[in-house]
Amino acid sequence: MSQFERKELLDRIEQLIETKAFEELRQVLSESRSADVAEVVEVLDEIARQILFDLLDPKDAGEVLEKIDEATRSEVVEDLTSDELTDIVSTLPPDEAADVVADIPPQKTEEILDHIPKEESDQIEKLLKYDEDTAGGIMTTEVVTVKINQTIHDAIHQFRQADPEEDYFHIFAVDEGNTLKGTVSLQNLLLYPRTTSIGEIIDQNLPTVGVYADQEEIANIFRKNDLIVMPVVDENQKLLGRITADDVIDVMDEEAEEDVMVMAGTHPNEFDTHRIFKAATVRLPWLLTCMAGALVSAMFFYGLFEHYFSDFGWNCIVLFIPAVMAMGGNSGMQTSTVVVRGLATGDLVALDISQVVFRECRVALIVALICALIAGGVATVWLSYFRDNFDIVNAPIMGLSVGLAMFCAIMISTLLGLLLPFSFRKIGIDPAISSGPLITTTNDVLSYIVYFTMALWLLKSFGSGQLTNP
Repeated sequence: MSQFERKELLDRIEQLIETKAFEELRQVLSESRSADVAEVVEVLDEIARQILFDLLDPKDAGEVLEKIDEATRSEVVEDLTSDELTDIVSTLPPDEAADVVADIPPQKTEEILDHIPKEESDQIEKLLKYDEDTAGGIMTTEVVTVKINQTIHDAIHQFRQADPEEDYFHIFAVDEGNTLKGTVSLQNLLLYPRTTSIGEIIDQNLPTVGVYADQEEIANIFRKNDLIVMPVVDENQKLLGRITADDVIDVMDEEAEEDVMVMAGTHPNEFDTHRIFKAATVRLPWLLTCMAGALVSAMFFYGLFEHYFSDFGWNCIVLFIPAVMAMGGNSGMQTSTVVVRGLATGDLVALDISQVVFRECRVALIVALICALIAGGVATVWLSYFRDNFDIVNAPIMGLSVGLAMFCAIMISTLLGLLLPFSFRKIGIDPAISSGPLITTTNDVLSYIVYFTMALWLLKSFGSGQLTNP
């Protein structure tokens, strides 16, 4: 479904909720793909989400719940009762059920696991023990196995007992101790006589992966060997589960997104919750590190060329230019990266500019206030200490100008980072261009202008020192 079609689905669902046409809405939901419904759920408010999950049957609700982002999933599971969650979890494969259970409050988790079949709950509990970015965290325990001394007839019988909704590409041959000995493709089950021994047709060359292997390593193995499925084993080569290509596609997408976000000085973890303070705390460490580096550089620059500063005016104004420009550029880059990422993945949330602007402006406001207070405070203290070395002797006014300029630079850069990607997309240009040199250069220039204008205006209006040497 295209972005336009998904937007139409969103509009129709919102209209049906508003008019309380619930039977028609139920029909629309049953005819829609779970992935498309999941995108709609991420955009709707809390009440609308509750209505949708009340209308979805447990199986469809489980598929939708597994596909929505972690932040939305956490909010949804808090609103569902333990009985509703039990019905939903019991319809999911173990690996998907474990993903959902991981976001359920602890007090509900035990109650849910106690009310689903023990075999299923045991599988879920085993998967929950592994880190989510390891082989154990992404594998499924649903496998079809056959003893190595059995025949193709036995293997076909085993295959017929498996879950018909799962995709099985291989049957795994094991010994009596469940040690993996090889694999048999479904194709070979049809090509050879049914009396053929499994030991005669097994493939022992299929790569395996340890249960604690990192997901990035797993993705590389799949890519290099053109795999569709790979068995997961423990340190004794006992079969624990399998990883399929669709799992690895999710991993590759997650790893690529993480790399891009980290390069921009943020992290995908900021999307684990809708709380803006979480997003701000994820972005701040990189920004504060850059600001500290710029301020230290200014102090080093002053110490190195101190004897030259008496030859010209405005000396302390010049020192803080790199800090203000750097913070404007970095914050704008973070915002544009978040927006471009949303547009590239086709998220409905990213297509609604009002929601994006509302979120990013609140995050930027927190970041800008913190950075402005720190930068202004450092500038005031430092200039007060070296008061006699500068032409501009009103340190508090100069610190205020640095702080205000920092605040304005970050807010302006955020707006540019928001508006440029949407503008470029509107006129048919790749929004990713806006996160490159264009936005960096524009932010630098605007930050420079804002800083000088504000500093000179404040010093002329309220400062007691002279702007130039007499």
